[in-house]
Amino acid sequence: MTNAPPDPVTTHLLFEHDRVAAGYASARPHLHGEVFARVKDLIRPAAPFPRALDVGCGTGLSSVALCGLARDVTGVDAAVPMLRQASRGDHVHYLASSAEELPFRSGSFDLIAACGSIDWVDRSRFLPRAAELLVTGGWLVPLDFGDAGRSPEMPDLERWHREVFQKACPTPVAGDPRVTAPEAEGFGFTAPASHDFATDCSFTAARYSDFLMTESGVIAAVEYGERSSGEIRAWLEEELRPLFAGESRRVAFDGYIQILKKTLRSSRKLQPR
Repeated sequence: MTNAPPDPVTTHLLFEHDRVAAGYASARPHLHGEVFARVKDLIRPAAPFPRALDVGCGTGLSSVALCGLARDVTGVDAAVPMLRQASRGDHVHYLASSAEELPFRSGSFDLIAACGSIDWVDRSRFLPRAAELLVTGGWLVPLDFGDAGRSPEMPDLERWHREVFQKACPTPVAGDPRVTAPEAEGFGFTAPASHDFATDCSFTAARYSDFLMTESGVIAAVEYGERSSGEIRAWLEEELRPLFAGESRRVAFDGYIQILKKTLRSSRKLQPR
């Protein structure tokens, strides 16, 4: 099973499909609450923020989790199919928008989160816009977490993930997800404080197959390749069944959080170094 390499410029278009959005809504692990609890511990706000923005919100799992940090949350995503599947909440609102052209007034937000999205955007346009939208002293929090391809309960998963899954469904090209100190300081932020973390999530073979169907490598294999989603789904479950042996097993997830604070300088006049 092979797929042609996607064009890095249009890789984000992989997510603009109803099938992909339905998978994100139903099969992605609900680890966002735990991750944003870590963000809260790092920032230690004295009270909930009035307004937060979730950039690249997908189906809203991160937006709902942000309610633990803010009284009002707006989630934006360029992929309308994702927003049609978005999780609902009393204080969560959604809007279709790219990260580079966010349609809000200056100083509209106290916190902007980019959960698994900053490597898919043009940071030279997004970072100054984020600085403009934040109040002085506001926070920009790029973060992500993903399948580490290993399990404390299945030693053979790591080899399978590396030698079978990644070769059949290679991850599409994307940018470096971490904001550098020169980037941050050039657009009016403090140098990022970076924090790595690890967690895990339990899956059956069927549920892990469902999850892997939402990974960008599989999405690319369907959209750019010659296999249908049904064929790949059946292949995954057949491959994974012996590893899981009919049991629920823990799979490791690795992640990072970056904390950037807007400085007093005006973002309108800043240029990257």
